[in-house]
Amino acid sequence: MRIRRFLCTLMCMTLAMTSLFPATAAGQEEIKGEIPITAHDPKTSAYRYSKMDIYSQEEAVEAGVPFGYSGYVMGLTGDSAVGITVDFSDRNIPLSVVKALHMRVYYTDKQREVRITIDAGVSWVMRHEAKKPGEWEDVVLSNPSELKKLANDDGMLGVFGFGFRNHDGTRGSTAYIDEISAELIDGDDIPPRIVYDGPDHIETTEGKPFAADVSAYDDQEKAAFPVEYVWDKQATDGEGNLIKGEYKLTLRASDSFGNKAEKTLTVTVGERDTTPPVILFDTDKIETLAGAHVMLDIKAEDDHDPVSVVMTWSDGAVDRAGRLTKGTHTLTLTAADLTGNKTEKTVTVVANDRL
Repeated sequence: MRIRRFLCTLMCMTLAMTSLFPATAAGQEEIKGEIPITAHDPKTSAYRYSKMDIYSQEEAVEAGVPFGYSGYVMGLTGDSAVGITVDFSDRNIPLSVVKALHMRVYYTDKQREVRITIDAGVSWVMRHEAKKPGEWEDVVLSNPSELKKLANDDGMLGVFGFGFRNHDGTRGSTAYIDEISAELIDGDDIPPRIVYDGPDHIETTEGKPFAADVSAYDDQEKAAFPVEYVWDKQATDGEGNLIKGEYKLTLRASDSFGNKAEKTLTVTVGERDTTPPVILFDTDKIETLAGAHVMLDIKAEDDHDPVSVVMTWSDGAVDRAGRLTKGTHTLTLTAADLTGNKTEKTVTVVANDRL
């Protein structure tokens, strides 16, 4: 399989300095290299350092950096925990295409763990035992559930803390980072699957939002994608409710590689629905035991929309654990369709010590 890495090779990046950075790094405003670092964010990183250096290959030789690196290399010196905040946000890499994260590091026998955190060390996404002190090692994070934790709100590879944990009491220990990169899955030309089991011709009524049970899933990326509704002409009013008429609706979805899937439906929007739902529960009074949990499965039906029943108890009818208290209570059943037609039914519930 072809390996694809996403890293910022030989690109200038700005390092935003804050008061958390030491004076030795404060004048270093632009760096080049394969490590997309950012200013320390105390919300995501548990790490500090007393000294940071970023070397070119020539500078690394002069500084005595252990041989085996390529391109630019970073040296970090610190005490019990030393590391950086890594920020991939502006690369716009969908987490669904990330196969693995690679961190090429060098540590001495003073380092015992390599870690990734997203919440300032409250929990750890990865804790890798330092197995090769005195050598360069490619530390890999490839577990899908762990990688998923590194996504931002847009589903992109985001911000995380990366660093080294030293032995207790160790001071002034230096570790090196040669590369932090994202290995991507192979691209393909297969579009996502639009999952829809309904009819190709939908009949509905005006005055309500359009609703269809439809989704899209890509087998290569093992991820779901949003479905876009594209109408052949204006089908909704300013409030998003359907307008009477005949329409062609195209369902569209795209994966991260730009492969597109489409499915076209015919939608007929008729006159406004004015018929309320029917609650399928004929009893007006129930007698039961106090202290019991309420287990009622009450359904409703509507001539156009799927509906459910909302149950509302009178004050004091149930305790915090959801058990009926002794006494006579009122249970209100409510069912409403998408147009807003509503039906209510009141049931008296008597809870006794014994039946």
